[in-house]
Amino acid sequence: MPGKPKGLPKTGGRKPGTPNKTTEKARELFTGILANQVSSGKVESALDEIYEESKLKYLAIFEKLAKYFTAQKLDVTSKDEQLEGFIVKSVSDADRNDSK
Repeated sequence: MPGKPKGLPKTGGRKPGTPNKTTEKARELFTGILANQVSSGKVESALDEIYEESKLKYLAIFEKLAKYFTAQKLDVTSKDEQLEGFIVKSVSDADRNDSK
């Protein structure tokens, strides 16, 4: 089968932004299972056992879980390059009162 000629746009398939139905169903299934595990106390119980076994291991697992429930910081200013000549000025309460 020769396929499409080079340079021609892609045709067919899902339109941009259309969700993948299989992925959506898998997420719903996993979310349901997870909700059941949490509401039954199994997740908390397992974390308690890990805490008793090793506080360090507990913290490592807790850190991994936290990534899914807290906002991630994103560097949008420096593009991971060192900033030169960048000065951060702190404004104290005294400075604020002086400007009034």
